[in-house]
Amino acid sequence: MQGGVRADKVPVMTLPERIAHVDDWLLDRLFQPVADRLPGRLTALQLGLSCQLGALMLDGLSLVLPMLLFGASLSNMIDSALIWCISLAFFLGMKRSAPLVRPGMLNPLRPLLRAMRLLSLAFLVYQLFRGMGVPGFIWLLTQMTTISQLLFTVGLYLVACQPRPPYQRMSTRSGPIIEGAWGVGGRINS
Repeated sequence: MQGGVRADKVPVMTLPERIAHVDDWLLDRLFQPVADRLPGRLTALQLGLSCQLGALMLDGLSLVLPMLLFGASLSNMIDSALIWCISLAFFLGMKRSAPLVRPGMLNPLRPLLRAMRLLSLAFLVYQLFRGMGVPGFIWLLTQMTTISQLLFTVGLYLVACQPRPPYQRMSTRSGPIIEGAWGVGGRINS
């Protein structure tokens, strides 16, 4: 025995700890390597917000198509319209919180959006199962909603990735280059 704890006992994780572990694994092992390999001008935050915007557009299309093709009224689609409005409000809130994510700093959206990421994963699994046995044209609408939910989830995970540290140019002789008003030979640029 060591300090009152048996050495052969392995601590058992609770369900919330396991769920958080899955979320951390997805972020660190799947999405962070993708974010680290993005081209220099494209950040994971920009790509994540683009995915969320694409999800909004697909979701809006799946909302409008039944009205155009089948003559469904807005009162028949009110729940979907309200969900779309909530998604739009969430996207606008994410757009406003984008300046909080800065290179070289910890991403504050990672812990803040954990519950939203987990809910979005649960809805994605639900949407996948829901769309399996749907017949005909409704299958296409269901698949559009599934792709929309997938894009939304991917966007949430990309937004939560750590930004790359700021790029620093290095001189081959002496170290970091300080850029600014000084030009070649110590003269001020004009």
